[in-house]
Amino acid sequence: MAMRDDDKLVRQLSLVAFLMSQQRPVTADEIHEAVEGYGGMTEQAFLRRFYADRAEIDSMGLALSVERPSDDPFQGDLYAMPSENYYLPSVEFDEAELSALQTCLYLLEGQFAYSEPLRLALQHLTLGRPSPLDDHAVRTVSVNLLGGDYSPEVASHITKIESAISRRKTIRFTYYTIGRDEQEEREVDPYSLLYAAGSWYLVGHSHERDDIRVFRLSRIRDRITFTTRAEHDFPPPEDFDLARHRDRAPWQLSDGEAQAEIALTPNIAWWVEQMFGGYGEFVGTKDGSARFTTTYGSRRQLLDWVLGLGREAEIVGPPDLRGAALEALQRVRERHEADGAAPAVAEVIEPDEDEDTAEDAASLPLPPPEKVVPAERFARLLALMTRLLAACGDEAATRIPLVDLCIELNLERDVLEEDLNLLNLINFGGGCYALYARVEVEEVEIVKETYSDRFARPARLSPLEAKALLWALEFIGDRLPVDAERPLSSVRTKIEEAIGEDNLPRVEVGGTQTANSDVAAAVNRSIRDDRVLGIEYWTESRGELSEREIEPHLLINSRDAWYVVAHCRLADDRRTFRLDRIRATHERDEQFTRRPEIGDSGPYLPWGDGNAADSEPTAQSASVWCSPAVARWMAEEHRSRERFSDGSVLVEIPYASEEWLVREIVKYGGEAVLFEPVDLRRTVAARADEMLACYETGDRPAAATR
Repeated sequence: MAMRDDDKLVRQLSLVAFLMSQQRPVTADEIHEAVEGYGGMTEQAFLRRFYADRAEIDSMGLALSVERPSDDPFQGDLYAMPSENYYLPSVEFDEAELSALQTCLYLLEGQFAYSEPLRLALQHLTLGRPSPLDDHAVRTVSVNLLGGDYSPEVASHITKIESAISRRKTIRFTYYTIGRDEQEEREVDPYSLLYAAGSWYLVGHSHERDDIRVFRLSRIRDRITFTTRAEHDFPPPEDFDLARHRDRAPWQLSDGEAQAEIALTPNIAWWVEQMFGGYGEFVGTKDGSARFTTTYGSRRQLLDWVLGLGREAEIVGPPDLRGAALEALQRVRERHEADGAAPAVAEVIEPDEDEDTAEDAASLPLPPPEKVVPAERFARLLALMTRLLAACGDEAATRIPLVDLCIELNLERDVLEEDLNLLNLINFGGGCYALYARVEVEEVEIVKETYSDRFARPARLSPLEAKALLWALEFIGDRLPVDAERPLSSVRTKIEEAIGEDNLPRVEVGGTQTANSDVAAAVNRSIRDDRVLGIEYWTESRGELSEREIEPHLLINSRDAWYVVAHCRLADDRRTFRLDRIRATHERDEQFTRRPEIGDSGPYLPWGDGNAADSEPTAQSASVWCSPAVARWMAEEHRSRERFSDGSVLVEIPYASEEWLVREIVKYGGEAVLFEPVDLRRTVAARADEMLACYETGDRPAAATR
């Protein structure tokens, strides 16, 4: 199979080179005769291979032009590769923009499924120009994209699905539907991969449901296979709108037309409007309180969200939803009172040896993902050729260190040598040689050939490279403190112009939890300039707004939320603040001296509000019993200690803030019961009692008026 793949690459690269070397369009017969790989084929076999190769080259972003001469009805089509179809338009970046691009790659390395296509795209864009890495930005930003459900299986699923999307191949797999607790075979036409909230999803047309569905990759069991050997199984989707499936609140992931009305206090209304205002209708009042009306398909998830807001939110209607909230709070109170109705625990199911090993493995830190989605080898070989020719410059030959090339391309030595050998095997049709390269001890010797000038400029980005690049820019956004007044948006604009509007891929990033742009910009400026920043911060665990002065040191992403690690002058200690909970900022003229103990604090781990404002950074573990109603979802997110015959489970939830843990338990409406620490059970019961009092006495947020 490897030899057949190499033969195809030789053929396709030779075809491109032959067309690039010609000064005129050529016929199919000329291609058949001159291009390496087609010789010896019958005319029928040649035409079949030629049309297949042409389609694959086109899918890489390099379109052959086709002409039919009007003056000769017997003349066949003429083919060419115009320079504008091959070369990447020149993109001029200044030093700050180059630094931002390189820093994106540095931050996403080992965390990003598309790191290799991203690396190749950046090589195209920065060829022949220095790419300085902004040390300050590297030291002050950290990214963690690995969700709790990431695994080698998910990594292999991403690779297979990405291939199926580009080739329009129908796939088959076994899927675990968590809501029904069932496994079943699915056939899906894959339209898009989607990353959101630390997890990967597939969006596609389900043959069984005859509708578009969203599948979480961690719930795909066993292998993904193609259903046929055909080149394509389905046409490009028409009128497919990814936003319909991406930009939804958790309670809207399943379809539903029911509407809920929620009253909000001034403490929380601004935050709900900022984070969820697009998922419903938000009406505020002069005192800062508000009413939020939203449709929902999942009553359970909506209840979880509202109850998790504590005393700051109350369900006003419809009556059945309000009644469900009251019942849930009563259940929380009863099951956490000292003499209350704690749930009876069923018989423990003993795990088999394989399950026990899997449980232990699940508790270990995940290794960095390997090259999840590899760069296409066709694109890699073209990029390698251009890189080697750029190293020659105006000289006819040169030598470069082999190790430098391996590091730059992130390739093992044996893989790089295979690529060089393949380039040397290519007889660029009709004697159209471009270069000769070989490994001499620890160096690569490069000799330019006749048509080297044709490949001295980078080729257009493949759709996969463009997707990787725009995905990275979308995710990092304006959170990179490279230059206070020059966010990555300027880089993105230039890149989109170079790719061309017709070739822009979809960017499949779900809504991330971010601050408004003014807050993000102020935090970036303060980190960049080492300046004190005043903030108005919503401490979720205590349900209050407070004013603080902080010395911001570090921006951190954990899954889909961004945080700033700082020295808080109010607490006189290190604290972590979530950006989307900063209501306002007040920039100060005062500069501060960086504290090494904060910069060297290590990666942030999302233990609830751990490390957040006024909480200790050390995580503890709570034992929580989960009823069958929520057990499957809880076991998916947390390590399971014991499973019981009635479907309930006992899970371990890490936490660094007792207040956060109390709110987390309350939001599950009594279906998650705190077993340990025992002394917090009464606190949970008291919190539920306070919330019930708000419902029963009507002492709730003021009604909003238009």
